[in-house]
Amino acid sequence: MATIREVAARAGVSAATVSRVVNGVPGFSEGTRERVKAAIDELGYEPDSLARGLKTSQSALLGVLAPAVSDALASQILSGVESAARESGHAVMLGRTGAGAELATDYLRTLRAYRPAGVVLISSAITPDMRRAAGSRIPLISVAIRKGSEFASIAIDDELAAYEGTKALLDAGHRRIGLLAGDESSVLVNKPRERGYRRAMAEAGATPLEERGNSLYESALPALERLWRRDPGLTAIFALSDEMGAAAVNEAQRRGLRVPDDLSVLGFDDTPTSRHVHPPLSTVAQPLVPMGELAVRVLLGEHGRNRILPHRLITRGTTGPVPAYSP
Repeated sequence: MATIREVAARAGVSAATVSRVVNGVPGFSEGTRERVKAAIDELGYEPDSLARGLKTSQSALLGVLAPAVSDALASQILSGVESAARESGHAVMLGRTGAGAELATDYLRTLRAYRPAGVVLISSAITPDMRRAAGSRIPLISVAIRKGSEFASIAIDDELAAYEGTKALLDAGHRRIGLLAGDESSVLVNKPRERGYRRAMAEAGATPLEERGNSLYESALPALERLWRRDPGLTAIFALSDEMGAAAVNEAQRRGLRVPDDLSVLGFDDTPTSRHVHPPLSTVAQPLVPMGELAVRVLLGEHGRNRILPHRLITRGTTGPVPAYSP
């Protein structure tokens, strides 16, 4: 049976154009539409995803499962997934799973009936139960989280990223650096980041000071209150998500502190949130959109199973040298 790529080659267009014509998406000339339809007829291409899946054991569908941990982070990864999926002629089905693995497992059982070409799990580690629920023929991949090499994953080195973020603050002269940590149950993401912070602080002979939120904006506010109560003279805050970093900037300014003159704030992820505060948030950046794109290529067999992508420190307007008056 003909593939979407063969149809695209015959019509002289991209696979994404074939997919859009098949699904009735406007924006093409009548000539392009007719060429695609003629190629479909000539090659006998079956555009119905489920019908094709029943014949080939795979459909032109990709599943994406995302917990409600950080909508900003998930949306960036999803943008990359959708871009690569369009290029390969696949449609995307999205499910929100919450923080636990049980709903993700239920979704995988449902998706199994659609015979997807693969499933991307955002910020969710693949468990043996998930693998069994999906069946042996459906490839799975975790993005922005990794758990050894047993299951496919794309992530950064979270511990190294947090270490280097903390080191940048230390190199600017800061020693009283508070950490806004994430959910304690996130042992594969937040725990490595906390280790990186503690390692850099220990090497500098500085005392770590940590309070915990859950990565969301609102959760940072009581954690910030606890940090300032413990050390009113903090000169820097390292937030392990951009949403918590934005909360730190806004709350500091509400208290009359100047950012970064009185207090430096560093976030994590480089989501759009980091650019929607004033001043714009310095952050440890994950390549979120490329991670989503690469996940699709791994699922479709174009790349290896496990990839650690580079992070980078983006300095914007919320970090600077330690205040001259700081003890």
